[in-house]
Amino acid sequence: MPQRLLAVGIDPAKHVHGVVAVLYPDRIVLEEQVPHDLQAMEALDARLEQLAVRHRAVLVYGIEDHRQYGQSWMRVLQAKGRQVRVVNPLWTRRQKDFYGQDKTDLVDARAIAAVVLRKADELPDATEASIDAATLREAARMLEDLAHQRTRALNRLHQLLTTTYLPSYEQCFGKLGRPWALRFFHRFPLPQDLNDLSVAQLAHILLELSEGRIGPHRREQRRAVLEQRARAILEATEPVRRLPKTPALLLRAELIRQLCEELLTSHERTLRLKRLLENDLLPRTGQHLQTLRGVDTVLAATILGETGDIRRFRSRHAFAKYNGTAPASHSSGGKERHTARRNCNHRLKRAMWLMAFAAVRHDPLARAYYECCRQRGLRPVEAIKRVARRMSDIVYAMLQEGKPYDPARVQASIAARLQKQAPGTGGTSLNGRNFHSLGRPGTVTVPNLRSYAQVSDQARGFPQPGP
Repeated sequence: MPQRLLAVGIDPAKHVHGVVAVLYPDRIVLEEQVPHDLQAMEALDARLEQLAVRHRAVLVYGIEDHRQYGQSWMRVLQAKGRQVRVVNPLWTRRQKDFYGQDKTDLVDARAIAAVVLRKADELPDATEASIDAATLREAARMLEDLAHQRTRALNRLHQLLTTTYLPSYEQCFGKLGRPWALRFFHRFPLPQDLNDLSVAQLAHILLELSEGRIGPHRREQRRAVLEQRARAILEATEPVRRLPKTPALLLRAELIRQLCEELLTSHERTLRLKRLLENDLLPRTGQHLQTLRGVDTVLAATILGETGDIRRFRSRHAFAKYNGTAPASHSSGGKERHTARRNCNHRLKRAMWLMAFAAVRHDPLARAYYECCRQRGLRPVEAIKRVARRMSDIVYAMLQEGKPYDPARVQASIAARLQKQAPGTGGTSLNGRNFHSLGRPGTVTVPNLRSYAQVSDQARGFPQPGP
């Protein structure tokens, strides 16, 4: 006879947590609210341990939000070696519908406990890796916020410089967002500030502002390059420097200085976060997503942070539904319709699309697959959808195995699926010779990929194009 479970559902919040303990079939043995305090959590865990001993049951915790407000619970429970399960919010919402329309923290905790009671063996464990994933997610979202703030500040800076320097400021530096360009306009927010400066003096100032990084030039060539740039700046701003300074211009100068300070601070914060991610946290995960073409530090952190523990997805199809690359089916009356999936993780969906665009540009296998989809009559957006679904499957396999991306292995998988699901379709038959040739990089043929595209679309739920 299997041992009884004492399922404890925790609904974490900022100040007070709802906790409900349930015995089979649905008997509540504890129901209370616990303040967000480590001592109170440890005291409650001791009481729950006594309850488990009294009822001869195994103590199993379930938590829904284990990567934000639930992290304090994770520290307490992991230190005591408790079993902690991660509960999918979709299941708790379905369970709450069974309890009625009431919405309280205790009802949420009771629904979490009921899910743990029924699915304890199927739920993934909340391990230390989940805390690392939560940190990655917060860092990736912080980098995304910094990028948005930087874009807004750059747009405002462009507007202000257009009213002070006129379009001549675009001739001074190639890209306004570079640090030495921002330092320059922070020091010279108005063109009138350049008056009384010679070419040699401005070249010396440019060398200080660039901190010695002015491109692949030798030391003896730097002076000539900087003098040439200084002469170009003075010549481009000469008509504007003749205008008088007004109180409005002085106020705009202060606005330009503040925007430059904000952009320089944002640039420094971004570099520090990327450095910590690349050197410390990403290697700690043991994953190699950056071996995929077009996946940088920020995109890898986004994928790992938003995905969390890959074991919570029972298959690659479930992962594709979560990241939005699998279409949603709306069928009725014998008619089948497929639409874009809206109930998904949109940050992860955007990451898959960015990976698909990069793969089409740089990966020969993805490019050939994209061209085959186009030849079958699909529009460019529909073809990119297929590539994004393919990238979802690759990411799922890489996260499960923790291995780098291997194009030869993907080609061999394509050949094996063709041989198993659709032998003889397309232009070239898959005999032993073709199978081994597909296993080598750079030998995939377009007819084989066209057959694979048709088979994989049917397996993934995508509608087939008309004749």
